[in-house]
Amino acid sequence: MTPAADDGPARQAAAGPFRRILVAWDGSADAVAALRTAAAMAGDGRSHVVALSVLSGAAPRESGGAAGAGQSEHARRAELAFEAARATIARSSSARLTLHTIESRHIAGSVCEYAADHGFDLLVVGRHGDGGLVHPKLGHIAESAVRSCSIPVLLVSAG
Repeated sequence: MTPAADDGPARQAAAGPFRRILVAWDGSADAVAALRTAAAMAGDGRSHVVALSVLSGAAPRESGGAAGAGQSEHARRAELAFEAARATIARSSSARLTLHTIESRHIAGSVCEYAADHGFDLLVVGRHGDGGLVHPKLGHIAESAVRSCSIPVLLVSAG
């Protein structure tokens, strides 16, 4: 079977190796840096970057992006921070950026499960942690994601 013309190496190189990139989103400076990095990796807009905000709740439940009337304060803050970051990134990137939210008590596990279940190629996570330059320290979410994700994980720091 011969591959279609638009599936050839030239198209893959133009879009980069990562077509679907997931960013763990909490609105922090490291999350903004992760979103900016993912947008740069997405390139010309053929790739899709999804920021995933995990809200504390009883069971994982997906809700697609837009703010609703019954939305929690945490969800509204996550969306406002995302929209501000997206507006800034849009000045220099044509990457497609969207926000999704789910509810779960287990953040790292839920992010990794979401990435695998939805066919993402890469997970980008803010490093967080309170270590310094000499002894950098991963935040517990970043460390858990690195240890348990079935897809590649890229750690990003704002500082």
